[in-house]
Amino acid sequence: MSSPGQVNQGLLAALRVLREALKEQKLVLFLGEKISALPQPASVGDWWAAVQDDSGINVEKLKKLEDDYLERLGNRPSPPHAALRTLGRFPLILTSNMDCLVERLVWAPQGIVGEAIRIDQLSLLASTWPTLHHDVILKLFGDASLHARATVEVKKRMEELCTSDGEEAKFLERLFNERSVLFLGCDPNQPLYNSVLQRFAENCKNRHFVVVPAPVREVEVRGSLSLLHVDLALPSLAQLLNPSVKPLESPTDKNLPKAAKADIDVTTGGVTTQGCDVIQLLCLGTGKGTTAVLTGEPSSSMVILHNSRPVLLVDVGLGVTQSLLHSINPEKFPDAIFVTHNHSDHAGELPLVLGGTAQRRLLAGKPKVKLLCGPKVLEPLKVHRMDEMTSQLDPDDAADWLICDPDGDLVCLDDVNNFKLQAVESQHDLPCYGFLLYYKDELILGFSADSGFTTKLYDRIFEAPTVVVDGRTPSSRWHASFNEISTYLESREKKPGAVYVTGYGTAAEYTAEDA
Repeated sequence: MSSPGQVNQGLLAALRVLREALKEQKLVLFLGEKISALPQPASVGDWWAAVQDDSGINVEKLKKLEDDYLERLGNRPSPPHAALRTLGRFPLILTSNMDCLVERLVWAPQGIVGEAIRIDQLSLLASTWPTLHHDVILKLFGDASLHARATVEVKKRMEELCTSDGEEAKFLERLFNERSVLFLGCDPNQPLYNSVLQRFAENCKNRHFVVVPAPVREVEVRGSLSLLHVDLALPSLAQLLNPSVKPLESPTDKNLPKAAKADIDVTTGGVTTQGCDVIQLLCLGTGKGTTAVLTGEPSSSMVILHNSRPVLLVDVGLGVTQSLLHSINPEKFPDAIFVTHNHSDHAGELPLVLGGTAQRRLLAGKPKVKLLCGPKVLEPLKVHRMDEMTSQLDPDDAADWLICDPDGDLVCLDDVNNFKLQAVESQHDLPCYGFLLYYKDELILGFSADSGFTTKLYDRIFEAPTVVVDGRTPSSRWHASFNEISTYLESREKKPGAVYVTGYGTAAEYTAEDA
């Protein structure tokens, strides 16, 4: 250990490194179970004791753990999560926690949208690193969401990581060599964390830091790793590291910024909040016209979820059904479908989906699914696309067909009228419509559908806090280019919180240069 004089110098040097990395938004945060929904004091193994049963991971137990934490908070702030907001922005967070409190209590109040991935999905991040299209939280064990669902297999994969030479371990070695990492809420003597620190943090080009609560302030150095023993609670430490920022209020409805109340994350899993409501947008595919046929990857499609319940499926083109069933239990199929137009990569599997859905709903005594589309798309879908099914099932028996008129009233998606939709006409070679989505009468999402660049359309959908647009290379009259989207975004005085591009094809057709 160091002498008192050396201690002060060591701490000051560590604070300088951390402050600079925070300022440049290049500090990676590693968050442990001591800042989580688990009853404290907790260890990382408590997650599995709390959520595992004979059949594997019980997602309902995990959700209840989180709900109980929020219920205990009431309208009070969560001190550790308020402190994380005070610290600043972490574009990349690694965590052993299975809850979604960071997404709910740190990201959403700041209007941050992001993506949650598991350790076995790390290739999604590694393929574009160090470019991040949006904030990312790496759930090392997974969580309760549809995309990053916690599993026993992922637990085993994480536990074997430190002795592995696989792609995940190689990427983490690169990450620790390129960025400083701050560990909070972790016990460095716990076997799992100790292995992670020894493998990835103690012999690096960059310095890494573990905050350890202790009665005496001192620094313990292990190669490139510094253990900061401090007698400060996290809120005080946050103020010390970022003294220019006032601690933020708790994320209650009354003090959330208007645009952040219903922000949406688009990816393979992300979260935002309205009070404690969680709205997710799950991407099922980004394929264009021939993608599903030539590569087997699904056509562009997405699902909107409210508190993990699917609310709206957008487009059912070739390859989408398999992706949908991989992500969503058929018994929890959304009550509404919006089809943008009658091309096969957007409506090709509509007869299959409506036929199967109608049968299940009839047997379960549920009402028919709502099929929403623009006025010029109704006949192509109902008469022509569904023609192959008419000998077995009348289209009117398969769904309630609702016309979404751009000049008419908003169409309600759910029984309590929380979600409402208004169609907007796109510029495409067939009649095609995107939409504006509202939650509790606030605009939350603008969607272009397949469309060439047109200021009239973009001016409408870019009023939303989150925007999803069709884009690809090269551009045409019927499809905007990445450059057109970027140029338009730069020209706007009022910018959305996030803009996402879909319909470009496979991952190889959307590069860091396009971003």
